[in-house]
Amino acid sequence: MDNEAPALSIARLRSVWDAEVGPSARRALTAAACAGLFGAAHVARVGSPLARGLAGAGLALLLAAIAARAILVRRRRGDARRTVREIIGRTDEALGAATLRALTLADRAAADDRVGSPELAGLHLRRLLGRASQARVVERARQAATRWASAGLVLGAAALAAAAIEPSRVVEGLDVLAARGGEAPLDLPWIEEVEMTAAPPEYLHQGAEELLPFAPTMQPRGTVITVRGRPVRAGRALVLTDGGAEVPFVDDGKGSVVARWTLGESTTLQAAARFGQVRVRQADAQRVVSIPDDAPRVTLEGAPRTVKLLNEPSIPLRYEITDDHGLREVDLVLRAGAKEERRVLSRPAADAKVDRGGYELRARDPFFRRTYVPVEVRIEARDNDPIEGPKWGRSEAILVVPPQVGEPEARRYAALVKARDALTDLLADRIGQRTPEAGGAKAHAAHEAEVQATAKAAVEAALSADHGGLRVRGRVASLARGQLARLDTALAAERKSTTRAAHQELLDETEGALLAFDAGLRGLGHRDARAVAQRLADVADEAAAAAELLGSGDREGGEVRLEAAVTVLGGGGVELGKLGELGLDLGEIVANDLRRIARARGASDWLHAELSARDLAARLRRPEPSFGGGGRGGVESGAPRGPDPGDASNADESVAQSERDLEELARDHAAETNAVAEELSRASRPEDVAALREEAKKHAEAIREAVRDLPQPGAAPGSAESAAAAGREQAEAMAGALEQGRPEEAVTSGRGAMRSLGDAKRLGAQAGGFFPEERAAREAGEAQQALAEELAWTEEALRKLRQAAAERARDGLGKSSQREGSLADRARDLRKRGERGDGRMPEEMLDRLDEAEQAMRDAQRALAEGDGEGGNERQRDAQRLLEMSRSEDQGQDGDAESEGDRNMARKADIPDKDKHKGPEEFRRRVLEGLGGTSEPRLREAVKRYAEGLLK
Repeated sequence: MDNEAPALSIARLRSVWDAEVGPSARRALTAAACAGLFGAAHVARVGSPLARGLAGAGLALLLAAIAARAILVRRRRGDARRTVREIIGRTDEALGAATLRALTLADRAAADDRVGSPELAGLHLRRLLGRASQARVVERARQAATRWASAGLVLGAAALAAAAIEPSRVVEGLDVLAARGGEAPLDLPWIEEVEMTAAPPEYLHQGAEELLPFAPTMQPRGTVITVRGRPVRAGRALVLTDGGAEVPFVDDGKGSVVARWTLGESTTLQAAARFGQVRVRQADAQRVVSIPDDAPRVTLEGAPRTVKLLNEPSIPLRYEITDDHGLREVDLVLRAGAKEERRVLSRPAADAKVDRGGYELRARDPFFRRTYVPVEVRIEARDNDPIEGPKWGRSEAILVVPPQVGEPEARRYAALVKARDALTDLLADRIGQRTPEAGGAKAHAAHEAEVQATAKAAVEAALSADHGGLRVRGRVASLARGQLARLDTALAAERKSTTRAAHQELLDETEGALLAFDAGLRGLGHRDARAVAQRLADVADEAAAAAELLGSGDREGGEVRLEAAVTVLGGGGVELGKLGELGLDLGEIVANDLRRIARARGASDWLHAELSARDLAARLRRPEPSFGGGGRGGVESGAPRGPDPGDASNADESVAQSERDLEELARDHAAETNAVAEELSRASRPEDVAALREEAKKHAEAIREAVRDLPQPGAAPGSAESAAAAGREQAEAMAGALEQGRPEEAVTSGRGAMRSLGDAKRLGAQAGGFFPEERAAREAGEAQQALAEELAWTEEALRKLRQAAAERARDGLGKSSQREGSLADRARDLRKRGERGDGRMPEEMLDRLDEAEQAMRDAQRALAEGDGEGGNERQRDAQRLLEMSRSEDQGQDGDAESEGDRNMARKADIPDKDKHKGPEEFRRRVLEGLGGTSEPRLREAVKRYAEGLLK
């Protein structure tokens, strides 16, 4: 039997069914896919990992289901039995069952002849298939198609609704769904009508500028870039981002949004929308190149270079600093090893971009005194960058190599030894000179003057030179110059009478001067040796600490420190040995102990190295001779410290005693001056001033009326108008002082006003017809006449007040007069003692002592006569002369002399608490010094400034 005919009939029935159902099913499935896709987009748009996961999973399941149905449908089309069940069986159940049985029979007959005839089975099947009503199949298919169409309509409506609400949400959702690493692959537009401005940091003092949107730009770091635009779609969380950080756009209340970005590193800015953890950017990008605030550029003149402090005791530092925006601070930085010290040189104002200046480093700088290793000197500057924080720029370094410990002292000592040798040569020459005959007196005098000038030049050279930062000062300088004056006096005496006795007198004076100079030199060497030994003791302690580190196993840190300390000790010991007898003794001790340390280092015996260094430090802190002589014990003998050995001259002690006497005299006289001022102050009664106050107010008004028409300040300096304005200010100050009951200040201001008005008249007369100047001169002349009367009244009132106060203080002033006379006697005795012998003072000091004595005598007479103000004024003159008589750095030979070396066992009066007038005296002297400036226009202003400082 031909089996193809039933198959064709079944396929025809499938085609009829598919023709009716297929289009509706496909439309329904398409609608389902769209609805699923749109729904997934809405869910994914939330942006959270959960939402995106759910959306992706749902969409994947939907697509998998559609694909599975397509495969299933394709397979069903080749299954005849399924076709009969689904098409014939749904229209006629009995026919469908019979057809399935016939189909089974036909298949069995085709496979097995014993079942029956295949032709009969096929005929039976065809008859059954022929009975199937195509109309009923079409009707049934149309019913199925209607169901599919209804489902498709519902799903299509859902998809349409999902898209119609806001189509862009679907696009956004799908973009978010496809995101990787938090960034969506598709750029979308978010803002339009974009405007951009850039506002540089405030410290740059630059105005804001408009930017061309999305065009590359260069801006200073810290610039605030403002992006303003209108949102394309509302309801989105818009941000401005560089791909990492982001700032939100906020509503500006005008329908636009704005974001502000503070520029750091160079970046590219884009607008974006934030959906949960996903960011969707806008394609437009703004490239911004950041211009950093550079560190200051510092130029130090001469750097880099190396300086030996002994050869250049003064190091001038001249620098220039530039910055692109502004400077805040300029520092001098000193570094030595781990130590650092910073000193502020300037703090430029108003954000200056350039700063120039200078500084001078001296060998006696405290930092150099505390270190023995090379010092790195730099100038460093800090800018005003508030964005990234201040940045420091630094110059090249000047490397300062300090001298060995004690080397400056040794140089100074050697220079003074040469000066002593010059005096020795002078003495030798004079010993060899014979008394000249009558005809050779002139040649002899010329020769004596010549050799003495040579010796004096050598001494002066030693006194004036800089010895590695040290100078000859204080006691030794005073002694040396006093002895030179002594020689000048002796030489002048021989010139007057060229006789054997005169020459012998000159010889004796020369010998005395040499011995005095030698005593001073020996005293200086002794003090310097003690001071250097104390500094070396600190270095020995450092060596001991380094050895202790080595003993504990810290070889890296300990070895370097020990080597540096031993090197310094070795050099310092050599220099110490050049400082006289004590220095030689202590220098040998240093050398011996260094050999002990070296032996211990060689054996890696760090304990004994430490003990040796500590022993050396302890010995150097007792810088006394090892063995005494002349009945004195030494350190090595265990005896206590004895007095210094007897010298051929006691000049050093004589000068020291004179300095102490002068210091005590100045202190006592200052106390007496204060006592007189206090006595006058107590004698002045407030009621005396109050009695004049009402009348003083009237005179104050008259003064203001007299100067009312004078010019105001502001005219060109040196003009008549400027002088008249200064006179007006001083006259008004006089009026104010009168109203406040201060007649002394009123008189001072009034006299200044008179001088200024006189200057205005003089300058106006020289104006050559220039009207403003002539008018100012005329008005100044009129005001001067009126002011002269008021000044005369004020001076008379002040005279009466002082006279009344002096009468009340007469008894106290009389006692002060007696004490002032005693102080004058002390000044006289001190001057006489300084005119002769080994304690001879320099001529300048003697002259000032003489002037001070005369001022004290004048003060004594004035106080005895009851003139308290005049006497106190002369007392102040005498005090200034006494202080000027004291040599600079009196009692100091430089920084070498330590406080512990001074003789502290001398009497000193402790003032009573009621007699200590130091603060009052200081205030009085400041007011007198600053208020007495020679510039009339500034006198009152300076005086008021001084009073403000001392309140």
